Amino acid sequence: MSQPLPPDFSPFGPMREEQLNQPLPPARKRTGVVTLVLTLVLVLAVCVLVNESLLRIRSVGVVGNQRYSWDDVVTAAGLKNRVSYLTLNEKKIAAGINANRYLVFEKMEKHFPDSVVLYVRERQPRANVQVMGVTYQMDEEGMILERLGNVQPASDLITVTGFQTREIRVGSVIVATMEKQMEAYRGLMQEVILQGFSPQISELNLSNPDSLYLITVDGYTAHLGDAADLRAKIGTVRAVVQKLREMGKTGGMLEASVPAVATYMPMDN
Repeated sequence: MSQPLPPDFSPFGPMREEQLNQPLPPARKRTGVVTLVLTLVLVLAVCVLVNESLLRIRSVGVVGNQRYSWDDVVTAAGLKNRVSYLTLNEKKIAAGINANRYLVFEKMEKHFPDSVVLYVRERQPRANVQVMGVTYQMDEEGMILERLGNVQPASDLITVTGFQTREIRVGSVIVATMEKQMEAYRGLMQEVILQGFSPQISELNLSNPDSLYLITVDGYTAHLGDAADLRAKIGTVRAVVQKLREMGKTGGMLEASVPAVATYMPMDN
């Protein structure tokens, strides 16, 4: 029958106090740190590989361009060279496109993982304006597109008269002395274009924003009053002028300052 072991018995010998308090070998701690670093490096390498091979923009679509080619728009947007899907910067792309005075950035659509579609609008010369004897062409928003110099305005565009300008330069929106003139111009142009009436107008007079006039190519002068209710006023003028033409009338004065109401005064009165 075996005898019980004494309380302090150990088959490996007694443990000294310095052995009990001895830390783990440094090599074990370094192994954990090295493993973490290697894991992070591997993750970063995978991310770089995915970004370089899978998330590069390979397809760029352009919608809305007519005069300017796909190549023109993509180059202006800074997407001619392959860029990362993750680093697409819409503000930078918009600024690059808008730097061309004939182009307007509308929006951008991203299609994961490697394509993008750019929507643009091209500005069109809509009107001529003369400032100190110099003729300029501008679009319906007042963006100055061309400086034509001391030449007569083209007859196929609307001539804007009475515009008092504080600043005018190519590539910038005209700065009017009276803000109401600019508001009236934009409102009038929007409506005559929308209603398909712009080819029939030879002149817009903005001398007094509260007393606007338009003159048609065949000599009808319409007084519109202020810039309120322009849709109804332009629509009324357009319909009445068409009716007068059918009746064989030529030229005259239309009082159309009240929406949906127009009074005609022939030229011989």
